[in-house]
Amino acid sequence: MFENDYIMRQIKELTAVIAKILFGAKSESMSLMLQQRERQKVEFLVEKMKNGEIQDAVDEINRLADNNTKENLLIGLEFYSQLGDMGDDFFAEKGYNLVKARESFEIFAEKFGLQQMTNLYFSDDDDDDDNE
Repeated sequence: MFENDYIMRQIKELTAVIAKILFGAKSESMSLMLQQRERQKVEFLVEKMKNGEIQDAVDEINRLADNNTKENLLIGLEFYSQLGDMGDDFFAEKGYNLVKARESFEIFAEKFGLQQMTNLYFSDDDDDDDNE
């Protein structure tokens, strides 16, 4: 349970850092930076997530990230920020793997050239295995 909380806290913190660095905004104001259309997209994806269609929502975020615009970055950050607010019970109920959540966030961030930032937050102990 502690590991799950840690993973979700990492995602939440990293979305806040990216918002602050790239947009000079607190993560709480990310949704305010979105136009009505983008806010509706976030609401639609969050609703999918809450209905248990997490992978579908993540796949849609990845499709948006292929067209890496500022708006799509904000949509993804807001989505992952709200995903980070979901508790262990939610993920257990929906059968979603938190490691998948972390991996999907890493893929999303990489599409915007933010892989080094995610590597700092999500550094793995497996990195030493490459040196053997």
